[in-house]
Formats: sequence, C-alpha cells, structure tokens
Amino acid sequence: MLFENWFFASGTLFKILFTIFSIIIALADIKTGAIPRIAFCVAFPFFFILRLLQAGPQLPELILGGALTGLAVFLLAFFISSKKLGLADVWYSALIGLALGPWRWYGAISCACIAGIIYMLAFKRRQIPFIPLMALGSVLMIIFV
Repeated sequence: MLFENWFFASGTLFKILFTIFSIIIALADIKTGAIPRIAFCVAFPFFFILRLLQAGPQLPELILGGALTGLAVFLLAFFISSKKLGLADVWYSALIGLALGPWRWYGAISCACIAGIIYMLAFKRRQIPFIPLMALGSVLMIIFV
C-alpha cells in the first residue's frame, strides 16, 4: 500500500512540477521571445529521473521513445520551415514527449495546433509564439488524460 501511494505522490509531484516549468517557459517566451538553453539542460535530466521513478510498469524505452518522437518530428519541421521554428520549440517538444509519452505527446501537439489556428484567426497574425501553445496543450493532457 505504501509503495502504491509513493507512486501516486511522485506522479502528482511530477505533474505539478512539469506544469510549473511549462508556465514559466511559456511566460518567458511571451516576454522575451527566447528560452535560455540552461533551462532545458537542467529540465531533461531532472524530469527524466522523476519520470523513471514514477514509471512503474512502463519501460524506460517508452519514456525515451516519447522524447525521440517529439525531437524527431520538430527537428524535421525546423529544417523544412527554413529554421522559422525555433530550436527552443524543438527541445520543448522533446521534453513534452519525455514527460507525456508518445501518445499523449500527439494529443498535446494537436491541442497546440488547434489553439494556434484559433490564435491566428482571432489576432490575424502569421507568426505565433508556439511554446505557450505547446505548454497549454501539454498541461491540458496532464489534467484531462
């Protein structure tokens, strides 16, 4: 019983910490338009260790698979878009994949894309800050899925 409560507590702690991190970098992206690389250098090992502790029956390969999915898809988009997508978007996408796994990563990015379309239509802008929308999608996935 104690072991199961520890997993629940670590899962809740993970969700809270990832949500706080997402809000902080979303606000930093809105305010400055840039995310310091040190944020991702600290976040990746920190959230990877927390995720391993929380994983339970999940394999570390699934956790890394989510990170690689987020990294590969956004790195491809980075090069296809002639580098109009920022590298911070690529790294944050990989972090979302690490935090949520590959299947919920798709949901988070889908929510971000839908929010981006709504943002573009509402504010009639062609360029959008995508990290805040990705943060919104990932937090929605954490809360509702």
